[in-house]
Amino acid sequence: MFFPCEETFRKSEDKLNRLWWREEKADRIQFRTLANMVEREGKRIQEHVWNKAEAIMQSNGFTPEGLLIEQKKAFELRAADACLAQETVCQMIEALNTENAHERHIDVAEVQETFEDPHQVKANISLDEVCCKKQKASARKKGSPPKEKKERITNTLAHIQSGAGDTYTLNTANVTDMMILVLAFLLHNGLMRMAGPVVFFTDGARDLRGAIEHLFGVLPFKIILDWYHLEKKCKDLLSMAINGKQVKQQILTELLAWLWLGKVERAVKVLTDLKEDAIKNATQRDNLINYLSRNQDCIPCYALRKKLGLRVSSNPVEKANDVLVSNRQKHNGMSWSPDGSTSLATLTALRRNSEDGNWLLHHDLRFQFDAATQKPAA
Repeated sequence: MFFPCEETFRKSEDKLNRLWWREEKADRIQFRTLANMVEREGKRIQEHVWNKAEAIMQSNGFTPEGLLIEQKKAFELRAADACLAQETVCQMIEALNTENAHERHIDVAEVQETFEDPHQVKANISLDEVCCKKQKASARKKGSPPKEKKERITNTLAHIQSGAGDTYTLNTANVTDMMILVLAFLLHNGLMRMAGPVVFFTDGARDLRGAIEHLFGVLPFKIILDWYHLEKKCKDLLSMAINGKQVKQQILTELLAWLWLGKVERAVKVLTDLKEDAIKNATQRDNLINYLSRNQDCIPCYALRKKLGLRVSSNPVEKANDVLVSNRQKHNGMSWSPDGSTSLATLTALRRNSEDGNWLLHHDLRFQFDAATQKPAA
């Protein structure tokens, strides 16, 4: 059943038939049968996870939609938030300032953000959405209208890492469902009773941020725009906005230098002060300005976070994207049904979390960090 997580259904079909010595055509397992088995099993796992999540929510005073029933608990949880001492932060700022030119010094008075104690973080959660081609409902008939833009299927992934370094990966078909499962997982593993915030790393997508704020608004959390995605966004939009490779590289270098220090206003000024002859597409330049302004409160001083030993990137979820979806589902000529794509990612996540044995033997999931202590073989 897990062969299709790593290779095509046709290759998996051939491998299984050779493994079971099924050479006669009538006895052979067909790739379509194997695909249906994966989809059916994936749906069973998803249903089991949702039933478990609802039970966890109910036992912890939340509605099945993830809303806190007793608002009093929210105050108690927020009061348990833990940050690094101001003295420690100031010492690191001084150390950074000695390494940089005077114009790039960080003013202590301008640093409004708080810095979580890395030893008291409930969890670092990296969220991302990954798309693959949607399967056509039917083949295009002769004389039918021209092809429209290909539709996409989206899988939402979450990589959850505890303060102790334990990890667990979740996948759902949409962002709203993911937030509910993330909350249920945190509750089930006792993390919400610990001091410290939940730290989310995202690519700045509005739907991700909106879902986090809706469900975690009464709980201690913070959202950080992942440096990898911020850098990539700047590169992509500047490539479309600026004339000349050398000019673009100079602007990008200066822009990223200010953003690394968390100085969004200075970065925006770099873009607004561009000469007209350097601009190829003003709309794309404005799109980048709007992106930075919209996510300004999620753009920290990355240099200071790095100095303090705090995370600045969601690289773990990018790796999860590759393992759960991209490596298997994003190849030329491949297209997927929504259920088929999500189910295949669900089975892959089951293996990644080392829950496969428990599911096959008992049709149950521990839904805990300790399930992932034994990593599956590559």
